[in-house]
Amino acid sequence: MEETLTLMERAYRRFFALGMLLLLTAFALIIWRPLGKNPSLIMGMVLFMMAFFPLELARRIARKMALVAMGENRKA
Repeated sequence: MEETLTLMERAYRRFFALGMLLLLTAFALIIWRPLGKNPSLIMGMVLFMMAFFPLELARRIARKMALVAMGENRKA
């Protein structure tokens, strides 16, 4: 049980970090516009949309972690 939660926590942290990194990069592209006005805006919007995939996976893993942890406590 404990090793399952540890593996799920590691996966959660990785997906969450990836999603946040993509969001940060998207906002940086939109704010500073290093590629020019339109290319930076388009690239930032694409990265912004892509960031929701790992964040959604992290949310689902967190929910499963909570269910696993609560399932153990319910039996006691």
